[in-house]
Amino acid sequence: MILYGISFWVDFLNYYFVYKWIFRVPFQKKKGLSIGVACVAFVLAVGLSLGKILKYEGYAIALCSLAVFVAIAKEKRIRVAALFPIAFFISGVINILGSYLLSFALQMSYAEFMDSGFWKIAMNLCFPILFSILLIFIPKLRAGGEMIRFSLPQYLTALLGAGCLFVIIAVSQGVMKGKTEFSDWTRPLSICLVVVGILFAILIFWQMSNEKRALQYKLENEHYQVYLEKQEAHVREIVESDQKIRRFRHDINAHLTALEQCIQSGDLKQLSQYINRMREETRRFEVQKYTGIGAVDAVISEWHQKALEANAKWNWEGGFLSQTEMEIFDLCVIFSNLLSNAVEAVRQVEEGREKVISVNCGSFQGRVCIRITNSCKLDTENLSQFVTTKEDAKNHGFGMFNIQSIVDKVDGEFHKSVEQGIFQVEVIL
Repeated sequence: MILYGISFWVDFLNYYFVYKWIFRVPFQKKKGLSIGVACVAFVLAVGLSLGKILKYEGYAIALCSLAVFVAIAKEKRIRVAALFPIAFFISGVINILGSYLLSFALQMSYAEFMDSGFWKIAMNLCFPILFSILLIFIPKLRAGGEMIRFSLPQYLTALLGAGCLFVIIAVSQGVMKGKTEFSDWTRPLSICLVVVGILFAILIFWQMSNEKRALQYKLENEHYQVYLEKQEAHVREIVESDQKIRRFRHDINAHLTALEQCIQSGDLKQLSQYINRMREETRRFEVQKYTGIGAVDAVISEWHQKALEANAKWNWEGGFLSQTEMEIFDLCVIFSNLLSNAVEAVRQVEEGREKVISVNCGSFQGRVCIRITNSCKLDTENLSQFVTTKEDAKNHGFGMFNIQSIVDKVDGEFHKSVEQGIFQVEVIL
């Protein structure tokens, strides 16, 4: 009876550690209530065992422990109950493996070890003791956190994996104790091995998928960082423009006085020069808003400047896209790649020909429409080269696959055409 009572509290402690520190289940802080419920569960477990209602005394301890954890849980009691089978299998596997190690360390046969109630209880205490040591030396383990969440596939995988592993180890334990009835477990054991093997393979592919997704997120984050830096530069440009306008306004009275003097003196030439100078100064203050989306405008502004450096005429006609449901990241990728290709193309235009980049964009019925036309080399006639060969990637091929993937994701359209040295691309998102 004493050994049974000790076994109850030791097993209960095992379940508690799994719930509290692995599953992160929040329990009520009323210690009196928790201890009272646990004592009632202990009496109930003793009654179930003495009355031989359950064949195995461990089942009575498990069921009564489950009732305690559901009762003292602060929230989400159904989830707490659903997690108990996994907690049961985990603690069972750890304790059996601990018994193997202890029997080996004590140089005892496994049958003698299990017949000794003291060593059996000591074995069950291994997990709480080791975990308590980890909690002392690793403060992060003591930090609070949200209760673990499983999707249905994750829960079934964890439950089947832990259950099968428990059955395999439990059968091996019975064999080591010399129990011959486990010879009838050949078929269930084989099934468990197959299930564990399949689950292990699933977990490997699952991990590979997660690694691939993590790499994708990493690359996207790097692109986001680049676009955020561009947006920051664009915002600084707007702030600097505002400061220039303020300084210009501060001197406006002086400018008006100078203009009035030119008019009174009849010096129209000096008046014209002064007005042209003022027009040039005010033009420097302009920071064009292209789409109304800061990150996208930063990308467009960068390629606008590069187009001017390439001596290309820049034509922009478009409306704000701030109401669109398209992801900003995707819009940045679209404009960045299309304008990059356009600038690279006009740089290769033959001498004597006009270099032009025209951009037209807008939104209609929730869809974004983008059309970009630009000058290109006269011998550029084969559309396939824009997407298939590296040699001509500088012309229009670079980034086309990225654009196509975004178009496919939103079920959009992507059209390209080239005629008489004019390349045109249309994207509907």
